[in-house]
Amino acid sequence: MMQKFRHKIIVICGLIGVVALNSCKKWVNDTEQPLEVDESKVFSSERGFREALNGIYLQMGAETLYGKELTFGVVSLAGRNYDSVSMQKSGELYYQSATLNLNAPPVKTYSSTVWTKMYSAILNANNVLENIDGKKEIFTADNYRNLKGEALALRAYLHFDLLRLFSSVELQDRGVPYVTKVSHQSTDAASVEVALDHCISDLNEADSLLGADSPTTSQLNKWAVKGLLARIYMYKNDRTNAYKYAAEVINSGKFALTVKSNADLFFASESLFKLYIYANNYNSYYKSFFGVPALIGLSVSSQNALFGSPTTDYRRNFIDVTTGSLSGIPILPKKFTATGANIFPMIRLSEMYFIAAECSGDITQALGYINLVREARNLAPLTEIDIATADKLSFQLQSEYRKEFLAEGQSFFYYKRNRTPFSSLPFYPTTPPVIGQSNLEVADEATYVFSRP
Repeated sequence: MMQKFRHKIIVICGLIGVVALNSCKKWVNDTEQPLEVDESKVFSSERGFREALNGIYLQMGAETLYGKELTFGVVSLAGRNYDSVSMQKSGELYYQSATLNLNAPPVKTYSSTVWTKMYSAILNANNVLENIDGKKEIFTADNYRNLKGEALALRAYLHFDLLRLFSSVELQDRGVPYVTKVSHQSTDAASVEVALDHCISDLNEADSLLGADSPTTSQLNKWAVKGLLARIYMYKNDRTNAYKYAAEVINSGKFALTVKSNADLFFASESLFKLYIYANNYNSYYKSFFGVPALIGLSVSSQNALFGSPTTDYRRNFIDVTTGSLSGIPILPKKFTATGANIFPMIRLSEMYFIAAECSGDITQALGYINLVREARNLAPLTEIDIATADKLSFQLQSEYRKEFLAEGQSFFYYKRNRTPFSSLPFYPTTPPVIGQSNLEVADEATYVFSRP
């Protein structure tokens, strides 16, 4: 049975050029019917390895993953990005996510789906890694190094987000299984710190393999790897290394902040890594979420509280009710329509500036990093009179994260790694949710931990 398994690879359309477009659309629509293709054929050519990796990106773009729920959907709801969420209109999954009741049955059911699909994508990354070293002779130029580095980076990216979803932020607590083999045997979960170290190890190897002139930001390239290392070290509270990798990206000269332009509110040119979503699905995903019947979004009063009124900030990206009603979607973020392309930013340059600011240890230097982003968003710079203490700097960074990554899923993880108390979160109930079986067992703080299957 094991021998048979090892000669098959579960793949999705996009891996093999002869698979019809209708099959691709069907799978990306979250069907539970994967394709099985002879592994020896998939990995018999350089193109087969490339298409195997492309297939993983397609998996990541599914509605239950980064195509919707792990970006502007469930995770943004849990990150308190919206104040307009109705149980009756949006349904129990979204309402319970917005109230951070992550033990509610519909959220637990969703969590199980995420766990399964993410590990399925990891399985495919491991299949690539188990086959690539034995096929070095089929690759041209630096493609062996680049494809292997990309597969390692994908494995680390997926494991890290599983960890951020399903484990606490405490390093000694239980982490998630870090799976590096194609096997029917289960992998034990070590601590959060061990899982983070596995991610870092994979990314260090990827960094050593990927060329500095990596191909495209629609794939995990060398600079995205460095950005992910900065994000992981920040999560680990290793500020020295977080700053090191953030500064490497900033000083590389490969990317630049968009200079005072609101043509693209995803600021796609600033992406270190962006994910392409199947176009028809992408449009239907965001329209069903922000439009009828759910009508999830941010009210005008909450927009004013976050961005100020009036404001010149390009990031004020939600359409006011009076103007948005013409399109039938009154609270659809402008960033989804201004971009004009079915992409979603996964790691952005602005995050590197915020990490550098948070790690700098000096208010003047920190403001320098923050102000570069603010000026690019059409705002006046802050001064040390505005931000005179470390507490004010921390509050300003939280505000910048909320504005910069609205409807992108990152604010949830920002609150989590900073152990933000439930009472400090914007919107929704002023009392924390009940956890466990007893109504007397109430969380003093938001746990930010999704339930494992």
